[in-house]
Amino acid sequence: MRKTIDNPIPLLLMASLILAGPGALQAADATLEYRGQSSNTTVEIQGTSTFHDWEMKGTSIGGILDFPAGTVFDLSQAALPGLKDGSLPASGTAIIPVRAMHSQVAVMPGVMDGVMQDAMKETNFPRIVYHVTELKLKTPHAAGQPFAFDATGDLAIAGITNKVAFPVTIEPMDKGKIVVRGTASLKMTEYKVPPPAPNIAGLGIMKCGDDIKVLFNWTLMQVPPKQP
Repeated sequence: MRKTIDNPIPLLLMASLILAGPGALQAADATLEYRGQSSNTTVEIQGTSTFHDWEMKGTSIGGILDFPAGTVFDLSQAALPGLKDGSLPASGTAIIPVRAMHSQVAVMPGVMDGVMQDAMKETNFPRIVYHVTELKLKTPHAAGQPFAFDATGDLAIAGITNKVAFPVTIEPMDKGKIVVRGTASLKMTEYKVPPPAPNIAGLGIMKCGDDIKVLFNWTLMQVPPKQP
């Protein structure tokens, strides 16, 4: 006796997906994932003081960025596939270890590293973390130029999180890599970080200004999609 099926629609849908191939099963939620690379990555924090300008430099930015499936960063094209209402629905996190940043001041650089780490409460908050929530494309985009965006997200420093916006560019490289470049202007006191004022032997008190700039070149590589 043949057994009847009360509702054949789910089985028919599953059969059509199987016949269409394994990619159809993942199409609804597929994304392009890029992971931070240690090579060709730099980050700088620049500031001022009563003595001279100062800067901290590092070469470590960890984290990932996800873009919608079908996003193609092709500089030869004016259009950017994946846009939705003028924005690229990206998500991800950039992580900068505080101890990976080192002073470029010639006078007692090791001392200045410690001063900045103390001011940023590195013992309790060892990382600077940025969660990107939106990339709005600046238009019109000129073919041959990097794609320019206004990035919006949440920046956490020393236990304080603020929403910030700053310009970034994305440029494709070879071997599935992209470079994200940007500059963010911030105030230390917005994160309850007191501008350092170290007393340097033989020079006196060096008072740092409140305003700083964070400049970065972040190289990421596309993660191969998982095979079914």
